[in-house]
Amino acid sequence: MSANRLLLLPLIASVALTGCQIRKGDGVALNEYQDDKAEMSNKLSKLDNENARLQAQLDAANKQLAAAKGDQTLGKSFGKELSKGSDIEGTTATETGGLALSDDFAFAKGSADLNDDGKKTIEKIAARLNEGERSGTKVVVEGHTDDTPVARHATKEKYVDNWGLSAARSAAVIRALEAHKVDAKRIIGRFRGENAPRVVEGDKAKNRRVEIFTE
Repeated sequence: MSANRLLLLPLIASVALTGCQIRKGDGVALNEYQDDKAEMSNKLSKLDNENARLQAQLDAANKQLAAAKGDQTLGKSFGKELSKGSDIEGTTATETGGLALSDDFAFAKGSADLNDDGKKTIEKIAARLNEGERSGTKVVVEGHTDDTPVARHATKEKYVDNWGLSAARSAAVIRALEAHKVDAKRIIGRFRGENAPRVVEGDKAKNRRVEIFTE
């Protein structure tokens, strides 16, 4: 119930009580009461209509405001997405707008040393991280492996397990980004081993990657 209607209730009640005291034979007073009641009902109806109109205007304004905020957020996100328009060799776009650098493309099997192709790709990614709006973002570098246990003796001795291998590959990418002028203070290093796969079944190669994205 609107505030205006609530304010009118005491007046209606007063009129109603007055009407209860009118004598049956007093036709003039009864007619005045009925006229007042009809007028009050008409005013309440108009107030209800006005309240509904104002509420509709408010709802429309809130929708426009929400849409405007959504457009601003979307534009800001797209401006910083690392993968937007990406044609960087050895990478694919992630669901969050980052880049997944394929381990098979950038590293030798069981190694955390970037090969020449990996180094060239990191150079291109670094250039993209240092341009426009992205130059002020935090950069997350996150290492991942598939669920195949580390088996080769040399790999096991150096990295122990998938945790160690994913950490070492993440660190290798971080060092390469630093070498190409991405400020170390911007970079956050993470490693997940086999515990955050892109695919549960199918091509395990998609799980062997280093993801790079901005925050």
